[in-house]
Amino acid sequence: MLDVARDEEAGRLAIVNYRPRGDRESRLKLAYMAAYLIATRGTLNANEMNSVLEAPRDRPSTSVS
Repeated sequence: MLDVARDEEAGRLAIVNYRPRGDRESRLKLAYMAAYLIATRGTLNANEMNSVLEAPRDRPSTSVS
């Protein structure tokens, strides 16, 4: 059971930390994160939310306060 939780956490962090390379990848990141949060009934802390909402590398960044 501990391995499953560790794998789920690794998957969540992979999505949160992924840096999209464009608008399409940004939308996919949001969709994957939303699906994960709905499926697990999870939440994000403020730093994770800012990372998920981060603009693609070629556009200015926005953050949530």
